[in-house]
Amino acid sequence: MTDIDPRLDLDRVLARDEDLEEVLTLLLRNAIHRQMWLFFLDDQDRATGVIAPCDDYPLDPHGRVSTSDRGGTTFAAALCRTLRALVDDGAAGRVVLIWERRGSEVFTPDELGWAGAMADACRDAHVPLRAQFLLHDAGVRMLTPDDYAAFR
Repeated sequence: MTDIDPRLDLDRVLARDEDLEEVLTLLLRNAIHRQMWLFFLDDQDRATGVIAPCDDYPLDPHGRVSTSDRGGTTFAAALCRTLRALVDDGAAGRVVLIWERRGSEVFTPDELGWAGAMADACRDAHVPLRAQFLLHDAGVRMLTPDDYAAFR
């Protein structure tokens, strides 16, 4: 039987950025390829146990996509509508986005553009975005609004 690291306890409150970063580091370790991860917290900032990878997302968050319910919209807005539905259904209280890509911890225009677009789209869709991180070759690094301000 394997012992589970107590830092990954689902009852652990991840209210501090450092705690959230520690858990993501334990779960994801380092980058393999370009993809986005969705990590969900409940209303008390505890992990829900759901972490979902999303690969093959477009390069441009402002690119247009067709949706059956609203016609054309941006990919970022369409993703936020899905996230909003998860929050409304009670599956999540807060959302954490992790942008994975090979390379150093230095932010690139790709993740900065996506981080800014998702921050704006989450705000517009009333999705409680808790934080965004970059998963790189050596671990995770938090993206702050100051980091992606010029990309909004």
